[in-house]
Amino acid sequence: MSRRRRVVRVLFVSVLLLAVSAVGYSYGTTEGLGAGSNAQAAPTGDDGTVRTTGRLNVDLESRFDRARDGGVRGTNWSTARVSRAVARTDRNLSVVATQGFYVTDERAELAAFLPNGTLVYYDDSYRVYFDVDPVPGTRYTVEYVAANHYGNEICEPVGGEPCTRNVVNRVNLTTGAQETVYSELTPRLYSARWHDVDRINETHIVIADIVNDGVYAVDTRDGEVAWRWSAADHYDRSAGGQAGDWTHINDVELLADGRIMVSPRNMDEVIFLERTGGEWAVDADATLGTDGDHSVLYEQHNPDYVPPRLGGPSVLVADSENGRIVEYHRTGQGWERTWTWRDVRLQWPRDADRLPDGNTFVVDSHGDRVAEIGPENTVVWSADVGMPYDVERLGTGDESAGGPAAPYRRAVSDSDENATTVVERVDAGAAESVSGADRSVDEQFWLALKGVVPPLVANGLLYVAPSWVRFSDLAFAAVAVGTGLTWGSVECYWSRFTLRGAGRWVRGVIERAGGRLR
Repeated sequence: MSRRRRVVRVLFVSVLLLAVSAVGYSYGTTEGLGAGSNAQAAPTGDDGTVRTTGRLNVDLESRFDRARDGGVRGTNWSTARVSRAVARTDRNLSVVATQGFYVTDERAELAAFLPNGTLVYYDDSYRVYFDVDPVPGTRYTVEYVAANHYGNEICEPVGGEPCTRNVVNRVNLTTGAQETVYSELTPRLYSARWHDVDRINETHIVIADIVNDGVYAVDTRDGEVAWRWSAADHYDRSAGGQAGDWTHINDVELLADGRIMVSPRNMDEVIFLERTGGEWAVDADATLGTDGDHSVLYEQHNPDYVPPRLGGPSVLVADSENGRIVEYHRTGQGWERTWTWRDVRLQWPRDADRLPDGNTFVVDSHGDRVAEIGPENTVVWSADVGMPYDVERLGTGDESAGGPAAPYRRAVSDSDENATTVVERVDAGAAESVSGADRSVDEQFWLALKGVVPPLVANGLLYVAPSWVRFSDLAFAAVAVGTGLTWGSVECYWSRFTLRGAGRWVRGVIERAGGRLR
């Protein structure tokens, strides 16, 4: 019996050490990012554009660390390298907005970087950053949505502390000069920070009103509200989330046909508003998804519309809680899924932009990276970034404005906005996600495990965990805890160690200790 117990104990120790070592390895390798030792230059052609051939990973996070160490907290800076490095092409510069987090070591930033990871603009003046969009007619100017939190007399106009000031800022990345286009004070902190705005014209913007569960257009010159749509006019209160975060409207996009595409995250839907008789209402026939039907969408972020002239109408969307990027094409029978992408690292994606060359630029929030998905749905370029929310590749249009639908590719340069033949259909197989047969055994295992773990549980744990923690670390930690508890239970069983017996043992220890002290 004693030999059998020794064997069992050795097995318990082995499993425990392997699980702990796996988590420790993840911690050790990720902690080393600050050294910047794995940064590499992206392959480029004669015209300076990125050649996405072969996987490349850039350690952008180490550049962020150096910027922080440079004493620029609460300020922004830029360098002339912006214009020099991308003088031959606009498509070398990416801008990322990160959310940061309160519990972990991830700080919110807005940054512009080159394909080799070189930072050319950096700003961490705000507590959180969300949407970032290029300004039409400019080369290196963007508008972004950010917020700061307050807890003093500033909050009195909205009923007392705490409160949030949401801002829409415009910044020239070459000079660092910026201005506040519009700002508004909102009550509370959570579910009070705007995630997205979209520009209507030079004077008006449309806001995804996460606080009041609606959408409204405002004149940025004087703050006058031009019109407002309320989710309460369309949804029943029994659907969606709880009070204080009912719909969680996280995205709004003005379409060329005058409609407005809206993402009420908690409804698992993408809806389209159209104006009839001066009032805005939901086009029920165009709605993508259904509340509670997680096979279509599950608490999505940042849907992008691809128009018919680019192979649509399609919607490319980060299907966040399902851990995938999907595209749906509108047919006479409704919405049909035409493209899906995910990999083992992808966890809680929150943005996906289709680039003009057909590649897809993806934000992987809990994977702490931005990645470009290229031919055959492989990662051809990525950068490690802590808790990213939105990313833009300048010179490619706003969001997915310049990119074709999944089964298509650009055939000619689209210089004419009225052009009708700018894409050509490609082999449908190229638009499909990598099949199970093409994946390695370990990839299939981890994807299968992700499929059985409730996504809200996994993402909730990763949301509060340190930035180096990945889904695999959660799995190994669960194995370690489970092994420890099982081992302890087995030892108790072997020793007939019950709770009553434990009480007698504790009392005996105390009595013996007391006797020695006397």
